Amino acid sequence: MQSFNWGVIGPGNIANTFAKAIASSTKGKILAVASRSKERAADFAKTYHIEKTYSDYQQMLADPEIDIIYIATPHSFHYQQAKMCLEAGKHVLVEKPCTVNAEQMQILAELAQSKNLLLQEALWSRFLPCLSQLRQLLNEGIIGDIQYIQSEIGFAFQDRDKSRMVKAELAGGSLLDLGIYSITVSQFFLQEHPDTVSAMGQLTDQQDDGHVLANMHYPSGRFAQFTCSMLAQSSNTMRIVGAEGYIDLPACFWDTDKAEIFRDNKLVQSINIPHPVNGFEYQIEESMGCIEQKLLCSEVMSHRDSIGVLRVMDDIRKQIGVQFPQQIETL
Repeated sequence: MQSFNWGVIGPGNIANTFAKAIASSTKGKILAVASRSKERAADFAKTYHIEKTYSDYQQMLADPEIDIIYIATPHSFHYQQAKMCLEAGKHVLVEKPCTVNAEQMQILAELAQSKNLLLQEALWSRFLPCLSQLRQLLNEGIIGDIQYIQSEIGFAFQDRDKSRMVKAELAGGSLLDLGIYSITVSQFFLQEHPDTVSAMGQLTDQQDDGHVLANMHYPSGRFAQFTCSMLAQSSNTMRIVGAEGYIDLPACFWDTDKAEIFRDNKLVQSINIPHPVNGFEYQIEESMGCIEQKLLCSEVMSHRDSIGVLRVMDDIRKQIGVQFPQQIETL
């Protein structure tokens, strides 16, 4: 069995979730962590028993023992850091959103192809077995043809004025952090990309998207609607409505290990597949499996899927008037 040494860029909150998940893997481990803060890298390494620390990203990328990099920095850094890793010959798993716009993702996908390297967006919801089983049941017609999908995701973040969520230079706002889940899970079930998107939003004093409401119409005639917010707490649920019934995904739907299937308003089936760790383990194993199979990305979340989701978010941002600084939108 092939084994993989991982390097981590950005030892923040999400990297802690990743580190806990990979600890359960039999074929992958974190060998190194890199941060501009030596203290943060050292603390992370001590917590998770990591052998190497770097305060310079290029030094870690020059380490021949590192096979794949997990990028867990704020959104605005993803494009340049993923590009740097690919150019250094490393496979990449990069936190969602992979980039801040679709054009950047297209360039990275082409670079990964030219280098014959894995580039995988870490949209972990797509890899959850509960959602995979649910999609199979939907394909089999468990509730008839899907008619529409509704979801909402929102949190009243405390101390948000100090958070990266309100910083345009870090690609903040509710859409890229939260709304992305509604878009990607809806498109996972519908298995198509929208042909029309209409949106409205409320901007914060910092001109980030505080609330967003969006409708997505698909070529098949179906549609999906979602709201996302970083200013208000919502139910964080999703409902998939079919011609013969509906399916409810409880809070938090993007992290769910449960689903309830209804016909004639009666519960007819439940899905319950608990995560062995925290849910991140599935995308980790999938990424290593793709490398073993010499794939450039997983079919579960392909480059085309990532680009499609980003195009929707690009469209929404344009409609509601959210603009990021030019330096993080550049190619």
